[in-house]
Amino acid sequence: MAITYSLAPEPFWYIVNNEGTAAGGAKMYTRSSLNFEQDKIVYQDAGGTIPWTNPIIFDLNGVQGPFYWEFNTALPDNLYYIFVTDADDNLIWDINDFSPGTGGGGGNITTYVPIQNYITNNVFIDHIDDTVNPIGQTDLVIAPS
Repeated sequence: MAITYSLAPEPFWYIVNNEGTAAGGAKMYTRSSLNFEQDKIVYQDAGGTIPWTNPIIFDLNGVQGPFYWEFNTALPDNLYYIFVTDADDNLIWDINDFSPGTGGGGGNITTYVPIQNYITNNVFIDHIDDTVNPIGQTDLVIAPS
């Protein structure tokens, strides 16, 4: 049995109200996906030692986080049921069986290939030194370093 705490792909969450603006003062409730009456805690740190309050109150700009989500291998079906309300307790959205996922980025390593960086058709570029005459030029190095 292993309990892990994972950061979701978005470390800071932004909540939008039904008018499309920041939901300042929004509340996010986190419950067990197996029992909607049972709170399931979200944490502020990767060690799972600093719990968020339940509900989590969002700042006036609609942002809060980071959120570390608990996953217990002994209870893999016990995920999160999340519902978000505005400051007046009107439901904005909800989601069941939320899990932050288990993976990171891809597994392939890109080989560094030193290619000189050019702009094609550079006569329309605005950032040319006054000493350079762009007419007749076909290539312009934009990052020589």
